[in-house]
Amino acid sequence: MPTVSANNYEMYYQVDDFTDPWTSPETIWIQHGFGRSSQFWYHWVPPLAGQYRVLRRDMRGHGQSADPGADYVWSVEDLLNDMKGFLDAQGLDKVHYVGESVGGILGIAFATRWPERFKSLTLCATPTAIRPHIQRLFAVGHEDWHTALGKLGAAGWAKALLGQGGGLGVGNVNQARIDWILNEWGKTRTHVLQGLCRLVPSVDVEPILEQVIVPTLVLAPTRSPLLPLTESVMIRDRIPGAQIVTINGHGHEIYLDRVKECTAALLSFIQSL
Repeated sequence: MPTVSANNYEMYYQVDDFTDPWTSPETIWIQHGFGRSSQFWYHWVPPLAGQYRVLRRDMRGHGQSADPGADYVWSVEDLLNDMKGFLDAQGLDKVHYVGESVGGILGIAFATRWPERFKSLTLCATPTAIRPHIQRLFAVGHEDWHTALGKLGAAGWAKALLGQGGGLGVGNVNQARIDWILNEWGKTRTHVLQGLCRLVPSVDVEPILEQVIVPTLVLAPTRSPLLPLTESVMIRDRIPGAQIVTINGHGHEIYLDRVKECTAALLSFIQSL
């Protein structure tokens, strides 16, 4: 199992590289969002890995990365230092970073602190904050988001969110795929998601958007109940020189149900730099 130690923490990652062995390909780092893992991006590998080295990392506590423990107090500082330490441990000076949702929020913060480490920044279905209306959706009928996770567990919470047509809209996929998605959600411990859900509502990167000097692409879902298109357009307008591509998916999860459109936009953007 490929792991690396950085920031006093053990992280799981995967590398896919089908480029010619005599070349030195650039690296695309794909970073998942809340509750997901590197496995959720397996279908991005075929369109990308023939031209780029594709790196996928499980965020702290997610997937197969180490469990920080039930008493761990989550902080943005740790999550950003995890990212920098990961790049250092991999010996990577610069990457094309793709961040989804919370992974995108962290990407914005990282880009303002260490812009020299990103060749480009792609924000996939990324809000600037997890605002109160999103938190109410995430409560799925319970008192709050934290309580819902505690009562339902990671997989149960994802199933409830999927059932209410909330943030996990993936279209008319077969039951086997849904079962796989819920099984992958269940691999992340509930206390990890509870700890992270206490942190993310306090994070808002909107005030620092103008400080992003890295070439930026916004992949904007047109039908997300969590991210109105107006917010994606605002992000595009506030980040100097940013570009936007709208993706007409079934809901928020455009990286799942609109792979061809997303990867085509990403490749076109990177190759234009």
